[in-house]
Amino acid sequence: MKKFIITLLLAALPLVTFAQQDAFAKFEGVEGIQSLTLNKELFDMFGSIGDSATTAKTKGYLDAASKIEKVKVYITAEKKYKKQLNNAVADYLKSNPLDLLLSFNDKGSAVKVYAKQGSKESIIREGLVVIEDSQRKQESVIISFTGEINLNDIKDFQDFKGCKGEKGAK
Repeated sequence: MKKFIITLLLAALPLVTFAQQDAFAKFEGVEGIQSLTLNKELFDMFGSIGDSATTAKTKGYLDAASKIEKVKVYITAEKKYKKQLNNAVADYLKSNPLDLLLSFNDKGSAVKVYAKQGSKESIIREGLVVIEDSQRKQESVIISFTGEINLNDIKDFQDFKGCKGEKGAK
């Protein structure tokens, strides 16, 4: 019986792990919805250039980026898709509860930031940012991300000027 329960749990693990990605995947490639996906491999490349970083602070930023697994962004200004995106978010939050960290309204736009904590209070395992505009012509945006984001690692990001390229940081 124990083996059956363990097997069942292991079989269900991918469903829990990839729930967020599947919840919004239906919006990729849809005319009228812009989508952007950044995968772990891209963030791993950022981490690999951390070895050549000139400052410890820059290396810290690149190391933090390498801990991100996936970022997905969906944008639409079409009313029918706005409603579908909002319904997908509501359905996702019912089946995968995230904590509402921040909510504010400004000039007709509502912004909500949701997150799921990791093993410590400073770790964010999953996040969802929803930006809705009540005006018809304005865009609605959903940003979802997964990874092991340590808030202590990114607390100094406000000072980050970027990595110097050919022309240097401005």
